Amino acid sequence: MTTIARTRSVDGDRPRRLRLGHTWLVPGLGLAIIANAQAAHQDLGLVALVVFGIVPHLTVFVGIGQPHARGQLAPRAVPLFNTVYQPVLPLTLLGRAAAGILPPFWFVAALAWLSHIVVDRGFGDGLRTADGFLPGPSVRSRRPNPGGPGAAND
Repeated sequence: MTTIARTRSVDGDRPRRLRLGHTWLVPGLGLAIIANAQAAHQDLGLVALVVFGIVPHLTVFVGIGQPHARGQLAPRAVPLFNTVYQPVLPLTLLGRAAAGILPPFWFVAALAWLSHIVVDRGFGDGLRTADGFLPGPSVRSRRPNPGGPGAAND
């Protein structure tokens, strides 16, 4: 006698598909390549690339210890996170460095920072609402998972 086990698919089991938003990855990676080439051309090393390529995402640590749901940024971290994810800041820095007002280090730093923002948009991350969630039509992601049988796993 053969027993067949049935399993239910959850969100994590579904294959990921490319979406229109993933096209942001192309210019984001292009900016990263240009930043790297400029750093090499100006003989600046990796400091600007690493610092401005990673530090914007470290703002999430401001919310350590504050309770939040899965997919939600801790509300205490939202203002700083949204500030560093505004493209106006690195674009202003980029313009001033391109005009020669700031040294080339800041040109590379602005490119790396802008690349970080654009790549994150490609992965579906970006500015958050005041309560720490990504803006969008899905209310389901804002509801806490009550658990138990039949509950969706986020």
